[in-house]
Amino acid sequence: MDKRRVSPLTKQRAFATIKLVAKAVLSGEQALTYSQLALRLGMSKVNGQGLSSYLNEAAALCAEHSLPNVSVLVVSKDSLDQGRPMPSEGSFTDGFYASTGLTKADIPAEQERVRMFDWKSVRSLNLE
Repeated sequence: MDKRRVSPLTKQRAFATIKLVAKAVLSGEQALTYSQLALRLGMSKVNGQGLSSYLNEAAALCAEHSLPNVSVLVVSKDSLDQGRPMPSEGSFTDGFYASTGLTKADIPAEQERVRMFDWKSVRSLNLE
């Protein structure tokens, strides 16, 4: 098995991303913008810059543990405002979603999987 090389901070923030998205879903939020995620992670740049490594690792962790890919619910503000939450166009051109096996057309179904999943059943998230 090919081991990913990620920093302790990336691992920590990727796990926090999974937990934050799960909490958002449980509280009825449809999605989080990149800025909202950055703010909730306590990042100094709340415009969402620098999130890609955390989202990539969160997606990898979700895949390893047979969880829905939470990164699909981190979306552009414009798409959320329009009622059609989608990740940024850049995430489709940088190869990220291709590496997860998802295409742009797959995103709505995966978003629904994330929303319908029983996140409280994932003990390590402590969401009880």
